[in-house]
Amino acid sequence: MPIETARLRLTPLRAEDAEAMFPLLSDPATYRYVDYGPPPSVEYLQSVYRRQCEGRSADGKQRWFNWIVRDPNDQPLGYVQATVLEDSSAYVAYFLASKFWGCGYASESLSALLRYLNSTWRVTAFLATVEVENRRSINLLERMGFTEAEVTHPAAGTLTSTERLYILSVTHRSD
Repeated sequence: MPIETARLRLTPLRAEDAEAMFPLLSDPATYRYVDYGPPPSVEYLQSVYRRQCEGRSADGKQRWFNWIVRDPNDQPLGYVQATVLEDSSAYVAYFLASKFWGCGYASESLSALLRYLNSTWRVTAFLATVEVENRRSINLLERMGFTEAEVTHPAAGTLTSTERLYILSVTHRSD
């Protein structure tokens, strides 16, 4: 099911999206704050997308949601994704090509994702990991109401020394 915003359309990920996404995901500047690099080929990206499209972990304890973020002309800008856990929490992430940074697309698409997960899947706690040097993402998360988690938070134990966990707790709404 697509998610619509004022300027964007989030479409469910399909393996066929790899061809359109590959040039976008080949921008090395986009990978400064993540621990992986650009996909090596369209075929590799298709295999990743096929796995993500399964929609759940092998043990069934996690539900996976992935959407391509598109502009009104259907041009892909990046993606948003969520891993929903059994305890009504979800890890959320966003990734936009560097040429679209600073346009408000990340906050608009992430806000839409949070609303969808809250109203449809009753998610009430959102988690996001971010590199400490990534001020742009930290500022975005803080503007949206996320706060840095204590180092004693259970999920913080899986972070590297250069990552921080941000959390946003909300009440359930039905739209």
